[in-house]
Amino acid sequence: MHPLKLLKHFFIPHEHNDYKPHLFREVSVVLILLASIFMLGFSAGSSFFMHKTVLGASVAASVLVDLANESRIAYNEVPLQRNTLLDTAAQMKAEDMIKNDYFAHESPSGVTPWHWFKEAGYVFVYAGENLAINFNDSKDVNQAWLDSPKHRANLLNINFREIGIATAEGIHEGAPTIFVVQMFGTPATAASNISTSAQQTSPTQDLVPSQVTATGTPEVKGETEVVATSTLKPIVSTPLFTVVKNSETQEIVATTSEPIVYTSWYDRLLFKGSHVVDIFYKALIIFLAFGLALMVFIEIRKQHWKHIMYGVGLLVALVLFVLINQKFF
Repeated sequence: MHPLKLLKHFFIPHEHNDYKPHLFREVSVVLILLASIFMLGFSAGSSFFMHKTVLGASVAASVLVDLANESRIAYNEVPLQRNTLLDTAAQMKAEDMIKNDYFAHESPSGVTPWHWFKEAGYVFVYAGENLAINFNDSKDVNQAWLDSPKHRANLLNINFREIGIATAEGIHEGAPTIFVVQMFGTPATAASNISTSAQQTSPTQDLVPSQVTATGTPEVKGETEVVATSTLKPIVSTPLFTVVKNSETQEIVATTSEPIVYTSWYDRLLFKGSHVVDIFYKALIIFLAFGLALMVFIEIRKQHWKHIMYGVGLLVALVLFVLINQKFF
């Protein structure tokens, strides 16, 4: 059958389809419902994988690295390479915030971000830190940092060459939440004995998976307070934001500006499962509403109420699926 005739049979009521477009016949209605239920299951499975498994948490962190590099490239900045030592420093910082119930660059006992760099063995020329809490989606985290001038300055800082990220589940102010720590650095000559392969691969011990959905108000921090010493010199300083330079070290010259992609297309698909499903549902709602309008108004004197009700029922079901997907996944 010619494609145009097929579309006519599918959408437009006329004599040859008994004024019953195939889109709203029983077989089509059942197939659309099954596809919609399958997509809701995919969204639930994606959410479970990303929030309840070690691998999923690692993918979420890797997605954040890729999002950071995409942002830097969009602003014509050099992309960053992932460093396992910075991952380790970020993980230690996240666990310390959970242990001591705080969300800040400096701990209640006065421990600065640079302590975690030292503990991880990362010797730096430049360093910085971004924090986030109460987010369930890495894309929202990255966008929140970009929307804040202070955090965007950290994310796009021309002095940084490497990045490390960690996520961890914990309790903050009595509520379960997800902590995100993003650390930036430029390695010093003293760190040159670290192998290139070790600096550019994911940690051998993956990140802590999130067992909860954050319920608090999303919040980010990009300030990095500095301990006044003879070696750590603030190069950018405002009441909320500081980047430091270690004056006793020399920068290792970057050998490449080519970005390393840390996630595959299927990692991104899993990571964005609920977003993909949301787009699918909304597109299908528009598609069905258009088809329903054609069925009702083209042959207004020859109505088949059963099939009209099929269309209305599908639209109601899809709206319900959208609400479930947005609320729970």
